[in-house]
Amino acid sequence: MGPLRTFGSRPTLLVFSTVVAVYSLVAWDRILQPSPQFHFVDLAQSFLDGKLDTDTPSERSSVPQEDDARGYREALARTEKAGGWNDWAFVRKLTLKGGEVVRGRFPWEGGDGERKHIFYTDDNRELKVVVPNDLARTCGDAGRGLCDERIYYISFPPFPALALLPIVAVFGYDTNDVLITVLVGGLNAVLMLWFLQLLVVRGHSKRSTRDNVMLTLAFALGTVTFFSSVRGEVWFTALVFGVAVNLGFMLAALDLKHPIVAGVMLGCAFATRTPILFCGAFFAWQLLFKDNKWDLGRWREILTTGIKFAVPLLAILIALAWYNKARFGDPGEFGHAYLQGSAYDRVRDHGMFSFTYLNRNLLSALVAMPRFTTDSPFVMVSNHGLGLIFTTPLFLFLLWPREKPGLRWALWAAIAAAAIPGLFYQNTGWIQFGFRFAMDYMPYMFALLAIGGRPLGRTATALIIFGIIVNLFGAITFGRMGMFYYETVMPGAT
Repeated sequence: MGPLRTFGSRPTLLVFSTVVAVYSLVAWDRILQPSPQFHFVDLAQSFLDGKLDTDTPSERSSVPQEDDARGYREALARTEKAGGWNDWAFVRKLTLKGGEVVRGRFPWEGGDGERKHIFYTDDNRELKVVVPNDLARTCGDAGRGLCDERIYYISFPPFPALALLPIVAVFGYDTNDVLITVLVGGLNAVLMLWFLQLLVVRGHSKRSTRDNVMLTLAFALGTVTFFSSVRGEVWFTALVFGVAVNLGFMLAALDLKHPIVAGVMLGCAFATRTPILFCGAFFAWQLLFKDNKWDLGRWREILTTGIKFAVPLLAILIALAWYNKARFGDPGEFGHAYLQGSAYDRVRDHGMFSFTYLNRNLLSALVAMPRFTTDSPFVMVSNHGLGLIFTTPLFLFLLWPREKPGLRWALWAAIAAAAIPGLFYQNTGWIQFGFRFAMDYMPYMFALLAIGGRPLGRTATALIIFGIIVNLFGAITFGRMGMFYYETVMPGAT
């Protein structure tokens, strides 16, 4: 009851119940069953089975087995009905005629010319392999099959799957990831409120509880957090879990009060959404620039506190590096290079990060607007999503703060460190209602709104209400009413 006593039980319960009720109503039919994109549940089941890979994308709902986990074939049926397998990574395991076994991928498979035969191994070799001519035929039950195997993996970082382990152990593939995502979304609102209240307790903010509740509801209902929290599905569940552990990190890191917990939480955040690792700048700035001044005389404090923070963080990073190495032969590879489709082509041709992507990412992140027409449905949204200025115009207040406490530099450092690399990332977030990747650093933006001290009067209230209306529209229509969405090619790599 400590946090409830410190931050107020009534506003905490009000925020949680309100947000969960609204999310549940908007999730509507989705909340009645698990989502069709159940990657984290599948990964949790793989861990329970003692495996790092999965056979799921090669299975079919119409072929039940005696050892199926609870709800497995029903989960397969939902995915098949939704259009098939999306964002499942696989490694090709080939046995060559000489007996050598290699693992890797064909970057230009399906293309023309000799390039389609180039095979990149996971130990960084480049081979020419002509399928099926160069492969052995000693595999399969009869020992005469072509030795060409696909080993499937979940490319998403594993913390959400680890968090789901106890639930999946009981419910199997009947684990309702939509309901869980909604509940974690409600928890995020509570954690946001607690952080804003903690800013007041520590003297960084002068906001009233009423102001902090308003900002919390603006965060939960007036941003892209809304449409993401009512979806379930792997991409959105990862973002929602990422907000939770990020806020946990912020609560522990504020004023460097709990460096060990901060290190654990940042490690878990990285194991959920890799860009959040850069939000460690929030801790680093406070550590290195006490009162925003560099003081070499503090070296002992910097060293001691830094070690407490770094040790658990490094332990988690080492565990993740081992996990990636065991699957893809590369400590830094979560599996994105092994995905298929247009994302794979972009990464192959331009890299995971490139200036090629900057223009379209800036448009998608900041200024992308809806298309208004005189014909039904009158308003349409690009699948690349709406910019933050339209979905949450309250962020314009960040440009004109009334108060300028020292903590603002640590908050801005976290935002810049997490946001800038993302502007060079190969994906805008497509398909989305609004720029969902901003959730990785959005809590810091609301903290800046809180300490900025600009009154939440009529203008701010109007902007909050506008944001809630816009994001309510997105939460209701996204993934349900395709007539409001259209495909477009934005400038930059496609």
